[in-house]
Amino acid sequence: MKSTSMVRIVCSLGVAGGLLMSVACGSDESAKKPDKPVKQEVKKPPTKEEAVAALIGDAKKLMARADYAAAKGKYEAALQKDPGNFDARFGVAQAQVGLKDTANAEAALVELRKEKPDHKGVLFALGDLYSITEQHKKAIELFQEQLKSDEYNTEMLNRLIVAYRLSGDFPKAEENITKLLSRDPDNGDALKNLSLIYYDQGKFALSETIAINSLKLDDKDAALYNNRGMIRVKKGRYPEAMSFFRKSVELDPNLIAPHLNIGAIALRYRDYDTAAKHYGDAVKLDSGHPAANLGLGLALSGQEKGDEAVTQLERALKLDPKANVAMAELARVYKHQKNELQPAKDWAEKYIAAEGSVADDHPIKVLLSNIEIELEQERMLKETQAEAANAAANAPTEGAAPAEGAPAEGTPPAS
Repeated sequence: MKSTSMVRIVCSLGVAGGLLMSVACGSDESAKKPDKPVKQEVKKPPTKEEAVAALIGDAKKLMARADYAAAKGKYEAALQKDPGNFDARFGVAQAQVGLKDTANAEAALVELRKEKPDHKGVLFALGDLYSITEQHKKAIELFQEQLKSDEYNTEMLNRLIVAYRLSGDFPKAEENITKLLSRDPDNGDALKNLSLIYYDQGKFALSETIAINSLKLDDKDAALYNNRGMIRVKKGRYPEAMSFFRKSVELDPNLIAPHLNIGAIALRYRDYDTAAKHYGDAVKLDSGHPAANLGLGLALSGQEKGDEAVTQLERALKLDPKANVAMAELARVYKHQKNELQPAKDWAEKYIAAEGSVADDHPIKVLLSNIEIELEQERMLKETQAEAANAAANAPTEGAAPAEGAPAEGTPPAS
């Protein structure tokens, strides 16, 4: 009994003190027969195939978040483990498209297509890349070739329609939409494309009618709300346009167009906080988008964030050297926010040179004139200060002996 009590006491102390005991509470028997140690299962390292699949899975998630640089890194890590992996190579090409590395992306996709001519993902990616890079003829030829064996492939037809629309061949685009809708009257993508075709031709009433009918089929289509907002912009009805753009963002935060549109309208009304938010979101979705970067720079300038605005506007110019408005804004920021006249003058002159010529009453020409006046005033002030300092340095100090040959103070000069 004494032994049992001791076991119980120790066990109680062990629990109270947080100590791990190898004995169980209760009896002498339990004290004599400790539990068998539990074998810890050793986790096997993943196989090469499992590691590659995990990396590709992570990359796809990053692609969905438009984090193309990180996704590319994951795909490349997968290729280090399995250099010939088709999916990883395809992923790298897709990430390159997102990063605007279109030349390398095109070369990679062409090579991948040689290996798997019927791979729909590669075909679509290559055709979309041709459209992005305005190689519309190549895109049309690619999709037409594929449609020979599958005439009513809706995905392929819709991409062909987009290629025709972007090339400006609206009759051909409409012809193929009619063909698609004859088989699939409720095809949302075809109706959406038809709405855009009418919009591009300035037929806004027709464009909106199609968009409204399309939304009856799918009231969660963010692109259609964006289309309706664009139509309102063309009609000058900006508050209504904003409601459609906001709805579009609500439905699909990763759709870049409504962010750009909200930013543009916000800038128009000098709502710089809203503009900065949505242009900033657009830059996160596509870091190399010229309009998004320019808009963000203008919004930061409006917020009087001088240093950030300069950085962003210079970035916008690297992406699009013809963005003259960025030069003009840089001149204003340096003059009014940073109070640095020389850089302001340099940017104003660059803007005027890029424009070729501007009227004398142009805001930047007026700004340049004011800067030149201020620079001249600064120069004259510095000269005056330098002369005063020089005179003070050369003036005789009180009590100093007169220079040799000079009359002493208070005595008449020699005759």
